[in-house]
Amino acid sequence: MIALLFALFVATMGLNYYGRTQAGTTLFLITLAMSIYWLNYHATSQLSIQL
Repeated sequence: MIALLFALFVATMGLNYYGRTQAGTTLFLITLAMSIYWLNYHATSQLSIQL
């Protein structure tokens, strides 16, 4: 999942570099929302460690 997020951020930088700023901003906001969801999911999930 983190590799997908990294690739999407790289795509966002590429879009902005080539002048597609509206598409870059849209992709950035989508990727940011996915990052927040991923962080919240992993920060609140229970660990399955059996001691």
